[in-house]
Amino acid sequence: MNAFWLGAIVSSILYQLLFGNVEKITEILFSAPQKAADIFLTILLSIMLWSGFLRVVQDSNLVEILKKLLKPIFEALFKTKNERALNFILLNVVANMLGLGNAATPAGILAMQELSKEAKNSTASDDMILFVLINTCSIQLIPTTAILLRTKFSSSAPAAITFPTLFVSMASLFIGIILCKVLSKVCKK
Repeated sequence: MNAFWLGAIVSSILYQLLFGNVEKITEILFSAPQKAADIFLTILLSIMLWSGFLRVVQDSNLVEILKKLLKPIFEALFKTKNERALNFILLNVVANMLGLGNAATPAGILAMQELSKEAKNSTASDDMILFVLINTCSIQLIPTTAILLRTKFSSSAPAAITFPTLFVSMASLFIGIILCKVLSKVCKK
């Protein structure tokens, strides 16, 4: 992969040199790091803000309320009787629902570690596969990173993606869960 990127960069520079666009190379070389740093800092500050927000949400028991509301659904979906695993799964899902994906990562890792204790050999269990699916299709009530990036790049309506994102993530989640359960039963036969 490194060779591919090196080839792409070298061929781009050679193309610009051959066709007399040296000033464009200079402009890109000096503006790209600034743009990258701006985006990095914006995302970093957003993560810090929303991680702090999640801490406030945790202290206000909103996460616990959402976990209690979702627990019966997740107990029906997952076969595990490991209460710790289910708790980490719920925390991860709730954090993702609130658009706090980076804050959800530690809970997701801990959930997977707990689920792996029940797995046979080194093969992923049905619960592990389902958790990865739910995590990948995560329903986001507030897609904060996408809104932030749209704001950064001067979108006229940065939050306009909220409902479409919610709809698409819910649809993909439901279809994914159905397929996961069906394939799990088919593969067991």
